[in-house]
Amino acid sequence: MKKFSLVLLLMFIVSVLFSSVYAYDENSSCVKCHSDKEKITELGYPQLYLDPKQVDKEVNMGGIPTCVDCHLGNNQSMEKDKAHKNMPRPFYAAIGKNFKYEAVSRKVTDYARIKPKGNNRAKLLLRQPTDKAKAEYGIKKIIQLFYHDRDPETMAYSPEIAEKTCGKCHAEETENYNKSGMGLNKYQRGFTSFKTSPPGPHNCGAWFGDNYEKISGECTKDFTKEMNAGKARGCNKCHASCNDCHYKGFEKSQASHVFQGQVETLSCYGSGKGTICHAGPMDRRRGAGYFRKEFAFPYGELPQDVHAKMGLNCTDCHKMEKHDYGHIGSGKVKESCSDCHSKIVTAVNTGKHKNVDCTSCHIKEVGAYQFTFWGPGKSEGMDNLYAKHKQYYGTRDLPLLVKHPAKDKWIPVKPYPMGVMNIKSDVKPTGLKLREIKKTRVEGNTKIGEPKNFITSRNPDEVNDMYIITGKYSGFENNDNMMAWIQMDKMSHALGEPRKCESCHSSHEQVMKSWFTYNNMTDVKKPFSGSYIIKAGKDGMYFSDFEHTEIQPVKERNIDDFAPFVMKPDAWDVKGIDFSIPFNEKKYENDTQELNKIYAEIHNLKMQYKNNSSKKAELEEIKTILYHSRDMAKEMLAAFKSNN
Repeated sequence: MKKFSLVLLLMFIVSVLFSSVYAYDENSSCVKCHSDKEKITELGYPQLYLDPKQVDKEVNMGGIPTCVDCHLGNNQSMEKDKAHKNMPRPFYAAIGKNFKYEAVSRKVTDYARIKPKGNNRAKLLLRQPTDKAKAEYGIKKIIQLFYHDRDPETMAYSPEIAEKTCGKCHAEETENYNKSGMGLNKYQRGFTSFKTSPPGPHNCGAWFGDNYEKISGECTKDFTKEMNAGKARGCNKCHASCNDCHYKGFEKSQASHVFQGQVETLSCYGSGKGTICHAGPMDRRRGAGYFRKEFAFPYGELPQDVHAKMGLNCTDCHKMEKHDYGHIGSGKVKESCSDCHSKIVTAVNTGKHKNVDCTSCHIKEVGAYQFTFWGPGKSEGMDNLYAKHKQYYGTRDLPLLVKHPAKDKWIPVKPYPMGVMNIKSDVKPTGLKLREIKKTRVEGNTKIGEPKNFITSRNPDEVNDMYIITGKYSGFENNDNMMAWIQMDKMSHALGEPRKCESCHSSHEQVMKSWFTYNNMTDVKKPFSGSYIIKAGKDGMYFSDFEHTEIQPVKERNIDDFAPFVMKPDAWDVKGIDFSIPFNEKKYENDTQELNKIYAEIHNLKMQYKNNSSKKAELEEIKTILYHSRDMAKEMLAAFKSNN
């Protein structure tokens, strides 16, 4: 009897497991149509055939959710229009004669499957329109792919669609995300104009979506609503949706229905949709990217972050709470260093460099923008007074170390010249400022489920980025004037071997060199290259020795639209701010002698125990601690010698 009961139990378990894998609704019109290869081929869309068993397997939720739970629509009708009524769908952003970074349906690619193709991880899922679609719709090219939880009009993430789909099963997560900084794009929306300081003018520009009147009122020329709307759509591409993070379209599959709970690094880098997401601020703007490789600017010139090489995901350090990653300068990220480097963190906190951020020593060469200017040009496929001329890609041999005004920590930043053309009224120099956000009321987009309005703010200790407005300058050929500032973004990634001690302690003045190549062919007939030097010391910061090859603008452009530094090379010089590195030369010399003596002693002991792997490892750890805390290393070395 017991044996019979056991057999029944096993049969029940097998049946449950089998049904949990293949539990799709056979009566659903979605299943009936898309699983009928012959019918879907007859309709002219063989590429839209789906094996329901494979879909269930990849979704891996035992038939829950159903097709309409995620895609909406009507699963009771076999009529195409009725079945797909009110169904949100993925779409592309296109530019061309009739599209200025605006939504087009997948029809223009003949409904090509959204699955990985090629080796460029930034564009794995990007498809191009057919020749017929190019001619019929006036499309030049497709820029990126958006999933169906985005709004086709604004390109923004739609909280309303998320609540109707993902929120059916993940109500708490959806609610929390819809209130979060990322879900509402809260912090970028605090940049209400170019002139508002703080948070100050920004590399990403102002938040165009809600602030047309204010931004156009600052401009000396006719900045139109169409220009503003185009810029707003461009900004929204980084406004992450549920699918942006959790759908693994970049992974090869049979049904294109693979999801993940744990967010992977490639998701943070845009998932191959043509969107760059965090590669934008990290790799393009700061130049201290995590992945680097094909995401790096310039490509192939910069070493990869040591943690990326080891396969760590972004979320291993950037942990989420209530579906929110917190503010840009979150201290919780720093706390995660102790997960793998507890002894080193303890050493730093008890050593002479306890007020120096780890990144200050472990980030050296950085890349990406060496200038950025907002001026007349092409943007989102149209002429715009506020085009972002950013393609000054190159490298900087070292970051600048600056003491954080609110945290009392030395951090690495990349200062580089920026300007926005044609700004009205006087602009006064600011001195060194943190990008804090005073309490700002933001108007939400209720059409897509955002609240009517909300408050955004960011305290000084919640941000590491800084800026210096140097003033307003005139004397240009095609532009009335330029508001100039120094962008000072904190470097966070590309961690690796530390910089040499003498790079900080051989001189109080910090000297850095940048080189760049500019290759935006909507501005120039051929690329041009150049370099400049930054000197930051007790008396201020100075940009000098500007060199560049011949600049040949295209017919529609003037040099001052995209390269105003040619006319005003001294616009970014700053006097009266102390950027020197403080240290006592004699004390440093004595410390170096002691360090070398201890280092030599450790080296001799390693030779003595060269055949003992455990003792060699212990001595190697002491050597590592030596550079983070002299006293702690001396104690460890004394303990080692007494035990051996």
